[in-house]
Amino acid sequence: MDFTPTPEQQELKNAVRELATRECTPERLLAWENEPAGIDDGTWRAIAELGWLGVGAPESAGGTGGGLVDLACLLEECARGLVPRPVTGAIRAVAALAALDPASPRLADLVAGKKRLALAFDEETARTPDGWTTKLSGDRANATVDGTKAYVPDALDADLHLVAVRDGAGTSLVLVENRAPGAVASAVKTFGGDRQAHVKYEAAPVVAWVGARGEADAALASLWRRQVALALAEMVGGMDAVLEMAVAYVKERQQFGQKIALFQAVRHQIADMGTQFTAARHLAWQAVTRVASGTEQGHELASACAYVGQAFKRLCWTSHHVHGGAGFVVEHRMRFHSERAQSLCIRYAPEAPALSEIASALLD
Repeated sequence: MDFTPTPEQQELKNAVRELATRECTPERLLAWENEPAGIDDGTWRAIAELGWLGVGAPESAGGTGGGLVDLACLLEECARGLVPRPVTGAIRAVAALAALDPASPRLADLVAGKKRLALAFDEETARTPDGWTTKLSGDRANATVDGTKAYVPDALDADLHLVAVRDGAGTSLVLVENRAPGAVASAVKTFGGDRQAHVKYEAAPVVAWVGARGEADAALASLWRRQVALALAEMVGGMDAVLEMAVAYVKERQQFGQKIALFQAVRHQIADMGTQFTAARHLAWQAVTRVASGTEQGHELASACAYVGQAFKRLCWTSHHVHGGAGFVVEHRMRFHSERAQSLCIRYAPEAPALSEIASALLD
């Protein structure tokens, strides 16, 4: 299987790597942690002007009309360079709305970075529609949302929330303005440093419908699979960076009068990291390309979820090990990758459900 990017995709990846090398220094990453929005306005505007936010949006809205593979290339490189999470979240959100409603008049402002959108799907005890309690009331012209969504990424600073709600016997997707008293977001402290919030909606007015009323189940399922596929690409980007850092460090670090790369135990650890990265990259990109083309033949996405997230965490742990104490200080880039590994794994690629799906298929 050939995972070589097209010339256009490689050009995009090169541009991301150049900006990340220049801007995403440990000092800037630490400073952004103290920014209310997770990134300063200047960097946000610069990234918006580069067109990254609109890679998954149609050209009519100012985007580039890219597909899932283009988005995966972009997010893989963003993760590799530790581009701030609000940026990757915005790329995901714009692509989600564009896939659901490519003619939405709100896409242009989102692509330009003038407005921000948050995806409000999960609830505190439910991730699927059959367990949701957030509901819709009223007719189409005067509908309102009531309920609470949990762990919503970038909800505090978003201008709009794309909310998935129970609507009679079905599910609907609606846009709601992030404005009190209808919508009140409360920050949630997270391990990975990403900005999440619980959002309480009380008679929050619906400002736009996304798709047909009461018929969003299939669209939601497809959207979630695409979001998981993008997370796999992010994990591969992070793993690439972690492996590169570990290899570079063992070539430089001296112990007992020689480079630690000469120690057999260290070589074995690096070899194991390389093997795990190669396997994870293959599984992840097989899943991405199959989801993108609609040619899945079984459980490629579940297989990738079961392996890639855990491999990313193992690579981070091994890299911390070979770095010694240096890899655990808050200023080191390893710390950021480790936090993202945990965060991405929990939200998009939990191991148990993936293994359950695979086991059910094998035993059926």
